[in-house]
Amino acid sequence: MNDNFMTDQRADRGITLTEILIATAVFSMFMISAFGVFSSSQTGFDTGSWRLQRQKQAQIFLLRLKEALEKANHAYEIKPDGKTNRLGGSRDIFVNGTWRDKLASASDHAVMFFSITTPFVPAVPELGQAPRIGSWKGCALECRKNVLRCYQTGNWNQMPTVTPAEVGSPDLGKFAFGNVTGDFSISLEDVSGIGVYVQQATDAVDLGRPEVFITVEVMLQKPRSKTIVQLSERITARVHDRTVAEVRTAPAGSWPLN
Repeated sequence: MNDNFMTDQRADRGITLTEILIATAVFSMFMISAFGVFSSSQTGFDTGSWRLQRQKQAQIFLLRLKEALEKANHAYEIKPDGKTNRLGGSRDIFVNGTWRDKLASASDHAVMFFSITTPFVPAVPELGQAPRIGSWKGCALECRKNVLRCYQTGNWNQMPTVTPAEVGSPDLGKFAFGNVTGDFSISLEDVSGIGVYVQQATDAVDLGRPEVFITVEVMLQKPRSKTIVQLSERITARVHDRTVAEVRTAPAGSWPLN
């Protein structure tokens, strides 16, 4: 009978405060551990998603820049006999010295300027051929607040005020502004570093056709990340009828953008 009485006492006693505190502590540790695993998994997912998105965007961006760069040319007229004559001297590609031949941090500056023209065809009265005016396109690569922008425009007023005058039309009577066909603008976010590398294509020089390789590299970094997460992409454009001397370097820090 005593044994039954003691059993009933233990059953009636219930759960003590100490047991509640221990159970709460164990449960808290379990939840903290579970949250840590969840947070780590979420961070890993976000990082992987950012990498995939930015890598694809960088590839598309650089391919568009490559297409434009490979069209960069001097201004020509085509004579009745089919020969060409360069007008307006050398139509150089301009590169900011901050990023010429090195990878450097992105800042709010223009990176590169160049122009694309269609040829001018003079009149041939004996054939009843009227003159055909060439068209001008200005191209720029610029960075603002870690967003890199590449664009092409036929409107000189849409180029930054810091654009070198030599990028403009060499002769407004022969290469007109205002043709907006094919104009575009494309942007790339989270850019932390930029590099523009120029090298002569020696095999082309040997054949009497000067060409240069222009390689553009971008470094991207995930913003507001506890750990540094980076990726880089680059493209190389082959630019015809061009020597290294015709890729001019502006002093480092040129062309600040407001």
